Amino acid sequence: MARDLRLFYLFRLLATSYLWVPIFVYFFESRGLQWSEISILGAIYCGVVILVEIPTGAFADRIGRRRSMMAGTLAMVAACVTAYFAHGFAAFAIAEVLAATSMSLCSGADSAYLFDLLVDNGRADEYAHHEGRASAWHFAGQTLAFAAGGVLAEIDLALPYLATAAVSAAAFGVALLMDGERAAIVSRPLRPAREEARAYFRHMRESLRAARSNRALLWVIGYAAVVFALLKAIAYLYQPLLKAQSFGYAEVGFIFAGVYAVASFVAHQADALRRQYGEDVLVWGVLIALAGSFLLLGQVRSEWVMMLLLVQAIATGLYSPLVKPLLNRQIASSDHRATVLSIESIAKRSFMIGAVFLPIAASYGPAAALYWCGGVGLAGFAVLAAFGRAAPLSGRGAVFRAVVPEDSVPALSGDPPCPSK
Repeated sequence: MARDLRLFYLFRLLATSYLWVPIFVYFFESRGLQWSEISILGAIYCGVVILVEIPTGAFADRIGRRRSMMAGTLAMVAACVTAYFAHGFAAFAIAEVLAATSMSLCSGADSAYLFDLLVDNGRADEYAHHEGRASAWHFAGQTLAFAAGGVLAEIDLALPYLATAAVSAAAFGVALLMDGERAAIVSRPLRPAREEARAYFRHMRESLRAARSNRALLWVIGYAAVVFALLKAIAYLYQPLLKAQSFGYAEVGFIFAGVYAVASFVAHQADALRRQYGEDVLVWGVLIALAGSFLLLGQVRSEWVMMLLLVQAIATGLYSPLVKPLLNRQIASSDHRATVLSIESIAKRSFMIGAVFLPIAASYGPAAALYWCGGVGLAGFAVLAAFGRAAPLSGRGAVFRAVVPEDSVPALSGDPPCPSK
């Protein structure tokens, strides 16, 4: 198992090391796009994720997590090459479709792969620890990628896209070397396409039913949607904000790298922070800090901007190690794990389209968008607090145990039962 864990960490480091993140707004503008068009591209990305998320999650559940992760890295290679040659809104929309497909193929599948790897080796209680570590590797990869992307942008704004294609190809090679798929997944026989499609839809319905019947899971999904939308808005709003402060491409890249270096450190310490302060304090603290920092970013200048970016970096580092264990503790059947995580992703993206991308596309620019995001955070806090009794949060010093599938968990109709290992 140690070898697979090392490869998994390396995959997390490479798979989302997108060198174009610190400069993509500048790149789009250099190719003639307006702020409203850039925001609409973000909405298209989220819309595609919503359309393909459950099918790709079911693909990962039934065909294999590792295979889904490999397909995702290849889709990102195609997305970056398309963006490199793109001129105009339509071509960039195609690149966004490919990028969204890439994310969907990896989303849920990677966390489900890690969880099942630990379950199969009798170490499910260590999931929160390893998820935090994997998140730290993920942020470390982004830190290096963002710094390099800013430097490459000084030469040519399109170069970070070619570099990202190469890194994604390397992630494909790492996934190819990984092992440890659950036998029940990889050993299922192939069936006729019509029968396979029926099984997919049946699998999706059962996963949706499981999600709807769990109030605690719904609360976690709602929380994840609000915080995720605010964190993703950061990538769109930092660039015009820093441009207004007269920072160059390389400097913006290093600032992004600094933010994610802090996030990497915080993610690595997330398990210890959870045990010391409790999930309740951290979960509410992240949301309040994000909402307040967005409201203040529109008011302050120079060194105070850097301080608020630090606050958001801490929230970024805590998000995944907090939310993913909360979600996985509410999912009893491994057969539905990746699909339920994909349902969570659909909820996040839907919220982001309706509450962030479409409103800021119609706004008066990035400055107004900062205030809007702050308001979304405060409104989200109020709604979640109103339904706080459903929150599955533990206090200080709690021991966190994952939900491990029992041998008696029924398989899907028509599928062989999952053997214990």
